[in-house]
Amino acid sequence: MGLFSRKPKVRLDIFCADFYDKQILNPIVAGVHLGRASFETVMRAVTEVDQTFAAVDCDTFFSEMTLIYFEVFGLAWLHQLGDKHAAAQSEYTKRYLEQKGRQDIWVNLQPYNSAIARSSRLGATPQTAMGRAYLAFRDSTLTNLFDKWHEQGFEPHAVARAANRLLTDEAWRKGITPGFLMLTLCYRLGRELNEEAQSRLIAVIRGLYDGARNTLRQVKVEA
Repeated sequence: MGLFSRKPKVRLDIFCADFYDKQILNPIVAGVHLGRASFETVMRAVTEVDQTFAAVDCDTFFSEMTLIYFEVFGLAWLHQLGDKHAAAQSEYTKRYLEQKGRQDIWVNLQPYNSAIARSSRLGATPQTAMGRAYLAFRDSTLTNLFDKWHEQGFEPHAVARAANRLLTDEAWRKGITPGFLMLTLCYRLGRELNEEAQSRLIAVIRGLYDGARNTLRQVKVEA
């Protein structure tokens, strides 16, 4: 690798704050909130194929998609960088939102974080030997990393959020995790959508993840 192809180093807190400010909470260009405009376009696209979605409140949809964006950023972080800084990223996110006076976002992220955790267990059943082995491995991995991060001094709730994202690489590739996130969104919106509408929402969720992961590929993050 040549000298000029090296990834720039960036501190975790600086990178996350910049992404959260400019990509999630306040992506404003020429006075236009690009995030809100983008999600309004999504609403129109979903309503085109399922008229029941027209009853969804725009502000509510924007708030829910903001939650999903924060959560898939954390997931993309883990998938791209591994578990080395996962607890630190989660703890920083909690602190960032508290400093912004947006503790509501941290609290409301829980259903989406839980959906991600459930996606890593889909298809694994204690009724089969393979299922029991996987579930035992999963529980052991999560417990060991939770204990390790907690011993390192990270805040317990932040550690739990990071642990819930572990072992989801395959579930994401198979479309299980984005599907679970979409279903959680529909439940919170009180909507039962047709297959095409669901597919369009999943595509948007995947796009948020891909954008975050592509950004992470361009830097070397340091704690």
